Amino acid sequence: MANYDAGHYFLTMMAPIDRNGYIAIDGVRRSLIDHVREVLVTLPTAQQDKFSVASGLQSPFARVPGTHFAHFFVIDDVVYNGRRPSSPILDLIFNVKLTINEKVDHLPHAYLVLALDFDAMDGSPAALRSYTDGLWRHMQDELALLFGNCIGFKDVNSAETFFEFVQVTQVDTSLPFNDYWAYEPDPVSPARYLLAAAFVIFALGLSAWGAGWLGFVPAVLLSLIGSLAAAIGIIVKLGLTPFPAAPDSDLGSVLKALYIQQMFVAFAQNTMGMSDDKLYAAFEAFCAQHKPMDIEGPTQAPGELSSEVPR
Repeated sequence: MANYDAGHYFLTMMAPIDRNGYIAIDGVRRSLIDHVREVLVTLPTAQQDKFSVASGLQSPFARVPGTHFAHFFVIDDVVYNGRRPSSPILDLIFNVKLTINEKVDHLPHAYLVLALDFDAMDGSPAALRSYTDGLWRHMQDELALLFGNCIGFKDVNSAETFFEFVQVTQVDTSLPFNDYWAYEPDPVSPARYLLAAAFVIFALGLSAWGAGWLGFVPAVLLSLIGSLAAAIGIIVKLGLTPFPAAPDSDLGSVLKALYIQQMFVAFAQNTMGMSDDKLYAAFEAFCAQHKPMDIEGPTQAPGELSSEVPR
């Protein structure tokens, strides 16, 4: 499934921005594209380095449950890669005028793009709606500030109308950008499905031959064609089946793992050289304090790349 794989939904939105649109702020007119870029510059990012941590600001996406990654950006137009490669000999034979411009493709609008990766049970519209409701509930002001400059957003005033806007601007995601599998999961073998389909189809063919509806050769040929069609359908179906969710790949488990990793590094440093008895006691105290198996217990906050490590 294009938008869903391995327990995560990959949402890509492309909201059109009118190229000729302008906005007036304090008597100064600027293009909507420049205005959106200015707003994006001022939007806080996750606390991913010492400068963003020192600012005290936090990405608004950190308030939305289940969000793994989020990326806003503006696409002005498609990139022009130059003339299409051609043969100089053929150009000479057919008298191709290289000084005449080739047709260059352009996008009808500029686009504000939002790419998201979040926890989901499946790739259904209901799963998407559940997340966009949370997005609207926790980020309504920021969404209105950005998408308010896009075509089609003026009637968005509720979680329901925002979901409709998301569906209109959504494009299928064919290249997911996260992978929590540490190893390749065992693929589902199509062998048993192929054998079962071939058995059923040949049984029906032989039944048709036995009943006199078809001759032996036509019955065999139809059975072979039917088996081939069933095999193609089964392989395509299994190929489009999403990977199962990787163990502990939901946001809560990932944040807990990052937290425990950092706490345990500090624990290992602080307990070097201890006797066995003291080490066992220290580890019991560590587990009691940090609760490694409880993702609701002490953990790392969303939007942060490091936890405060005790020394």
